[in-house]
Amino acid sequence: MREQNDKATRTTLRRGALAALGATATLVLAAGMAGAATAQESARAGCPSGHVCIYPDNTPNGTPDTYYRYGSYNLENVFGTRLIVNNQTGGAGFRLCTSYGGQNCGPRKGPGSYHENLSPINSILLEP
Repeated sequence: MREQNDKATRTTLRRGALAALGATATLVLAAGMAGAATAQESARAGCPSGHVCIYPDNTPNGTPDTYYRYGSYNLENVFGTRLIVNNQTGGAGFRLCTSYGGQNCGPRKGPGSYHENLSPINSILLEP
């Protein structure tokens, strides 16, 4: 009888330990995901909904240049690595172009935040 009680106690302890481990793992995962979401949200917070924003440097600090309507925009005196936030709705994207007028563009970039060297870029093209 004592052997059965010891076995039952060990089983209960194992289950409790596994439950605690699972709860800890869930909290750690949730905290990591919340940290990533917070960083993404803070970068998008300064960029109005429906806009693409180019910040003055590689951080979400400062007042960004904002672009709203589809089409091309020529960039002037925009150099170095910058934070670009695509906060457009409906999955709209943008392209970085080496020529003025939205010509010679690179790959389409969807919603999100990007760190890009804009030294060789002369225009940005917003598209649906």
